[in-house]
Amino acid sequence: MLGIKDFLQQARGLKDKMEEMQESLAEKTVVGNAGGDMVKAEANGAQEILSIQIERDLLNSDDPELLQDLIVSAVNDALLKSKKLAQEEMSKLTGGFKIPGLDL
Repeated sequence: MLGIKDFLQQARGLKDKMEEMQESLAEKTVVGNAGGDMVKAEANGAQEILSIQIERDLLNSDDPELLQDLIVSAVNDALLKSKKLAQEEMSKLTGGFKIPGLDL
């Protein structure tokens, strides 16, 4: 049976591993796209948008609403992929157990 000292030590270890994981996620990137890759959004594992690339032909379009929609779609795709990446890393850390309060 684990004592309180052992439990606290394990909790500190998990906290340290989570901090390492978050640092690692900030260095990993994913790319979301829309419109057949006409718009690409790059995000890191910390759900931060790093860059957006737009094909030049699309910039010269007379349809600004289309460009806006494609940007939103590409960003949402990148953020979804980033969130999945973070969930996969968290699953590795927790051994697949879902621990309340540790959702990313």
